[in-house]
Amino acid sequence: MAIRELERVMPTKANKSELNAGLSLKANVSDVSRTIAELASSIESKLNFEEVQGLLDDKVGKTDLQYLLSNKISVEELQKVLENKANQHELSLELQSLNGKLEEIYRDVSKRLSNCALQKDFTYLQTILETKANIDEVNESLANKANKQSVANALHRKANRSDIDQILETKADASDLEKLCNLLE
Repeated sequence: MAIRELERVMPTKANKSELNAGLSLKANVSDVSRTIAELASSIESKLNFEEVQGLLDDKVGKTDLQYLLSNKISVEELQKVLENKANQHELSLELQSLNGKLEEIYRDVSKRLSNCALQKDFTYLQTILETKANIDEVNESLANKANKQSVANALHRKANRSDIDQILETKADASDLEKLCNLLE
C-alpha cells in the first residue's frame, strides 16, 4: 500500500527541474540578510517614542487651530477684496498714461512760456515808452502843423504834371540845340 500510495502521489509532486526553477525565483540567504540589514537601519533612523511625543507637544491642537482660523479672512472674502483692488499691471498702465499726459502738458506749458515776454523785455519796453512823447505833446505838435485845407490851397497854386509835360514838348530838345550850335559855328 505504501508503494501504491507513493505512485498515486508521485504525479502531483514536482520534478527536479521544476524544483530548481522554483528555487531560483526564491530569495537566497544573502538577499534575506541584505533586506534584514536595510530594515534594521530603517528602524534605527525612525523617531523613538519620546521624540514623537516632543513633536506632538509642539503641534497646535484641533480646537486651537479652529479658533485661530476663525479669526482669519476666508478665501472667498480675500477673493472679493482682491477683485476690488486694482490690478498691478492695470495700475502700471494707468500711471504710464498719466505720466505721458503730464509730459505733454509740460511741453505745452514750456512752449507757451517760451513765447511769453520776460521781465527784462518789459523793462526794455518801459524805457523805450518813457522816451516817447505823451498825448499832450503830440496834440500840441499837431496844432502847430498846417491843416489839410491850407496844404491843398498851396498845392493848387503849383503846376501839375500834365501841364509841365505839355510845356516841355513845346521846348527844343537838347540834341536839337546842339545841332543848331554846331551849324552856327
